Amino acid sequence: MTPTKDGDEDPSPEPSNETVEDGTYPHELLPRELEIQVLAFVRIVWPDALVGDERFRSRMWDVPPPTHFVRSVGDLLVSHAQVFDLEFAGDEGTVRIGGVGAVMTYPQFRREGHGSAVMRRAAEHIEAVDDVGVLFCAESNVPFYSGLGWSRLEPGRVVVRGAMPDDVVMAIGDPDRVPTPLRLDWSW
Repeated sequence: MTPTKDGDEDPSPEPSNETVEDGTYPHELLPRELEIQVLAFVRIVWPDALVGDERFRSRMWDVPPPTHFVRSVGDLLVSHAQVFDLEFAGDEGTVRIGGVGAVMTYPQFRREGHGSAVMRRAAEHIEAVDDVGVLFCAESNVPFYSGLGWSRLEPGRVVVRGAMPDDVVMAIGDPDRVPTPLRLDWSW
């Protein structure tokens, strides 16, 4: 805020000369300052992801090593998504699935297209490397992902630790490539 002539604060923001930059990083090259900000967001928004000893986690999961898609201004994280390239046995042989997780945009930057930008880049990665992409999301986020070409999988197509997940499961690419059921030890 800037002071006005009479000393009050002017609530209108000052114009910014900051440039938002896109970055794609293999896990081992993700800048530490961005990794810390993703973990901070995870702790606040998805507290169930970090319970027990995981509460003390200071590094992101690296097995299997994901590819990170970020938008940032210098060392300030704006938006992030990661893709784990995984292999599963399918009806017609091995299926490569791009598991998308840790999709986030800090609240101050929402509704400016940053989340869409990282998700489009993640989808391009999946198209180039994997057979199909899969993500888990809250019902309230289905319209966002649907607008980017993701489609909802029927309940029961994915089983996590022997149970149907509470979240909606969505796919990009040919959903028929997702094994039925896709059995997972963890959701990303």
